[in-house]
Amino acid sequence: MSDNKYFYDIHCHAMNFSHPNLFAFLKRKWTIALLASPLAPIAAVLSKDKVKKVSNLFSLMENDIADFFLIMEYYLKDGVKRLPLVIGDTTYDKIILTPLMMDFGCKGIINDSFYGIAPQKPIVEQVVDVFNGIKKYCQNELLVKNGEVEYIPPKKDEKLFEIYPFLGINTKNYTHGQIQNLLAKYFSDYNHDRQNLYDNMGKFNGDINAIGSNFFAGIKVYPPLDFDPWPEGNDNELAKVKCLYRYCNEKKIPITTHCSEGGFATVDEAKEYTSPAKWKPVLSEFKDLRLNFAHFGRQDRKWYGADNHEWENEILSLILSHENVYADFSYRGCDDSYYDDLKELVNNQAGGNKDKLKAKILFGSDFMINLMDIDSYNQYLERFMVSSNPLSVDDKKLFCSNNPENFLFGA
Repeated sequence: MSDNKYFYDIHCHAMNFSHPNLFAFLKRKWTIALLASPLAPIAAVLSKDKVKKVSNLFSLMENDIADFFLIMEYYLKDGVKRLPLVIGDTTYDKIILTPLMMDFGCKGIINDSFYGIAPQKPIVEQVVDVFNGIKKYCQNELLVKNGEVEYIPPKKDEKLFEIYPFLGINTKNYTHGQIQNLLAKYFSDYNHDRQNLYDNMGKFNGDINAIGSNFFAGIKVYPPLDFDPWPEGNDNELAKVKCLYRYCNEKKIPITTHCSEGGFATVDEAKEYTSPAKWKPVLSEFKDLRLNFAHFGRQDRKWYGADNHEWENEILSLILSHENVYADFSYRGCDDSYYDDLKELVNNQAGGNKDKLKAKILFGSDFMINLMDIDSYNQYLERFMVSSNPLSVDDKKLFCSNNPENFLFGA
């Protein structure tokens, strides 16, 4: 392992149609009906190009998790659109993926339809599916001959991906004691060491009770799904999030929080909970917390058309004032012009702040969700690696390798 060059995708997903709580989202936004309906009605409201992209997303989500990884690998390694992983004079041998599981449980949702028992979507089912998928991925290589799909046994060390998931947690879905037990079960012997994660990759035996430490690389929280980062005024809920942060702070467990106005939103407080300002009291009390703001605070344009950088600026302030705060630019790289904006943001920092910011930016794709605005994982990677990208070669290497390695495995 030590001789390999690693490219990190710190923000991706591995889910199929059984995982998202589509009913909960329907309660908030009718447009998610697209994810639960045939494609025909989409044509009435979407452009032809968007229909094609939704079809592309659906075709991938129809697969089980193992085939999802195998298909990604095939098109990067062996397909007709093979993509060499090269930045400057560095060729990357492996991609480390950290699929972010999402706790879609919405236990308080009201369902007034005839079949009134709302879908529970326990995280345990997603955990089993993902680790079964990783095991099958490690045991197979995908070949396509004359349109026929074949599976052949590979050597584990020849696989392109190393896959280290983040566990999705919403503290509102658990008691204080359950949170303590959950953290102890999955992270009691966690030591942020890649070798231990690699040794466990593909070892899942189908029994979730057999999963212990060093199967998960970190924790994912998702405020728009009713996770309140700092529920001030509610002593019980505040005690639960403090339990989570204290444990992660002491063991240096990385946390990624959704921080974009887009995504799955199931509560009226989604924007309030998602704002990076919600994390100021968290970081004031848990100063060494290893925290990544996903999507770098992406916001919709203001009503008069101007860009909105409020959240981005708040994240920037937190990065510059805290040693272990990071931001990934997942999804944002779908738009080529974003890299001009990112370069400008970095160059506008004075003195040592420029290098400090550079050291805290992480590459992320938000694959497969980003298929709504891009054709493939290959295309997203290529737009980042291509020489015409305005970021310097050194900065690209920082963002896709050095920085995420520090976020996951640094001292």
